[in-house]
Amino acid sequence: MKRLFCTFVLAAAALSSNDAGAAETSLALGSVEAPPSSGVDRATLRTTAEGELLGVDASRLKSRRKIIVSVALIGTSDAPVACTVNATLHDGKSGTLLAIIEGRARSESNSASAELRKAVLRVAVRNAVRQIPEALSASK
Repeated sequence: MKRLFCTFVLAAAALSSNDAGAAETSLALGSVEAPPSSGVDRATLRTTAEGELLGVDASRLKSRRKIIVSVALIGTSDAPVACTVNATLHDGKSGTLLAIIEGRARSESNSASAELRKAVLRVAVRNAVRQIPEALSASK
């Protein structure tokens, strides 16, 4: 019984130390921009970016500060369906620009349906967000 209690205490301590480290580093979504001429719904871009930021493994972030991530759609095409997204990383306290990341995606399909455009946009955002841990490590 005593061994079980010790195991429980050690497990709780390990979990709380992981939670504390994750709370020290936070990613917050800043501005989201998509030119009206792009044909991309800004709400879709925002929702996609929010979801991808939630999926970032905080243990891979070496920074112990709040990071503001702003996302901008900088290019699209219809044949083939393609999308380029920039994500800028700013220090949440000072506003200092830490990194600019580019995410791209394209489909070889001849169909430029709205659903395909959204899927390509989601992949471009995911490709940008996945680079955040490495970009923050390089910005030190």
